Amino acid sequence: MSSYVLLLLVIIPLAGSFFALTAKNDRNYAAENVYNVSILSLMLNVGMVVYGFSLFDMQKTGLQLMEKFSWFDFPPVQISLGADVFSLLLILSVNMAFLIAELCLDRRRTERSKTLIASELLFVSLVNGYFVAADILSFYIFFAASGAPLIILISTYGSQRKKTVLIRFSLYNLIGALLLLVAVLTMYNFNGDNVPLNAAGRLELNGCTEYCVWLGIFLAFISGLPIWPFHYWISSINASLKNPLVFLVGNLIPLVGLYGFIRFWPNSVPATIAVYAPVFEIVCIVTMLFISLVSLSHKDIRYKLFAYTTVYYLLYLTSVFLPTDVLTQNIGYSLFSYIIIVTVLSFLISHIEHQKKELGIYSAGGILCYMPRTSKCLSLFVLAGIGLPVTSLFWNNFLIISEIFNYNLILGIMVMLSLFMVALSLLEELYRMKDKSNAASACILGADLPNLHFAVYIGCLLILFFSFFKPLWFVF
Repeated sequence: MSSYVLLLLVIIPLAGSFFALTAKNDRNYAAENVYNVSILSLMLNVGMVVYGFSLFDMQKTGLQLMEKFSWFDFPPVQISLGADVFSLLLILSVNMAFLIAELCLDRRRTERSKTLIASELLFVSLVNGYFVAADILSFYIFFAASGAPLIILISTYGSQRKKTVLIRFSLYNLIGALLLLVAVLTMYNFNGDNVPLNAAGRLELNGCTEYCVWLGIFLAFISGLPIWPFHYWISSINASLKNPLVFLVGNLIPLVGLYGFIRFWPNSVPATIAVYAPVFEIVCIVTMLFISLVSLSHKDIRYKLFAYTTVYYLLYLTSVFLPTDVLTQNIGYSLFSYIIIVTVLSFLISHIEHQKKELGIYSAGGILCYMPRTSKCLSLFVLAGIGLPVTSLFWNNFLIISEIFNYNLILGIMVMLSLFMVALSLLEELYRMKDKSNAASACILGADLPNLHFAVYIGCLLILFFSFFKPLWFVF
């Protein structure tokens, strides 16, 4: 069984997606079965990741659990799968995020559940395949396909502006896929065979070809990140999509681009492209400063959450460009906590917005005064999200920021300023929603978190507490 761990990580959610898509519509129990199958699929995947970690030899570096499967005999094409600690950490965090989302999804308010669940599980399957792809062709296929579920979700759950959002996202996704395709085909042509991911930087390309190939690769990755001028699609998604599960998928798409940078930059990038690292760093910092500054004056908590996710993605991207590869594992541990925190915050915000709508409240001022469970959970996860000392994000973020300071003092100051402003904007919104002087109503009955949701969030807090240093304390 150990030889098929990585393949099962792709097949299990794919099978769940197929079941959800083919489920009958005319029976009440069918919808419940769709949810149960999706939860079971995600639980099995989490278990497979833990099992995969137990097979690791922690004394070795590089990819382990290698699996190869033939696609075609002529031309000879193989799919290669492999994983390291970093990729399995990301798979664990993504699968746990969607498991939390499934458990906390209000099924009574969810329409077109088949499309929702099928697209979600398809996204999980494609992202899992992307994280464990060990050759350049498999890497490209999963990269290009990962945006398809979000296109389906936008067309189904989008607001009145969904046409604009669809055009923006599809355009950026298509540009990135085409650029990466050209680079992959060029590598394939020069090598005469499929190229292992860890050997992509050792191909003997001539000067101009090498420059164009690697520039195309990194433009493809950057098109999926919330960095100027490629941020318009994700800002549109955050503004127009109210379903928390769709919102979560949209905010995990940049993880695809970030992983591409992390996988390629430290070891594979040639000197012709490495000289542009300071340019990428400057663009990242300017985007971080701008988005965090705007979040201070913005009144929409969703925009503040969007600013928070943007700043943290760009923090990790900036650290990738540093002339060291020792931060990869720290980024993995930080992303583990970050993804769980963003998942819970998106669902808590969705719950608050729904209660506002039900009660006819224009402003969220004081609404948490009468929702004690929601208030406690939101307060704790906001504090965890801004990386307060003794919270799960603090230690690894401290190491990352320390490396940035050691690299460049001015760069470190700008990063800290961006983090401070986005943290201040979240704390400001939290204070506004807990301010009794702005209380919207004197009595809100039945508006607090259900027991199951509250229990799940407390469980997430315990996971974050025990993952202060390492999330897989039971493995290492």
